[in-house]
Amino acid sequence: MKITVKLFSSLMEFLPPGTSGNTIELIENSPPTPTDIIERLKVPKADVKTMMLNGTFLPEQERNKALQDGDVLSVWPAIQGG
Repeated sequence: MKITVKLFSSLMEFLPPGTSGNTIELIENSPPTPTDIIERLKVPKADVKTMMLNGTFLPEQERNKALQDGDVLSVWPAIQGG
């Protein structure tokens, strides 16, 4: 199964070396959860503010549900402004 992961802003530093842009495609043998993917990329949970799955907001309580082939997971940090 193929999962597309997009990390935005400061989270882009957790993408694998050599990644062009903010997007990677992961090939998985078994369905991971969004939490699995964040842990695998070593993104600190405290740095993750917003997740979207296929363009729809993903509440925290749904981040441990298995992803499906072709899903797109987008992840943003907290944005601070002044």
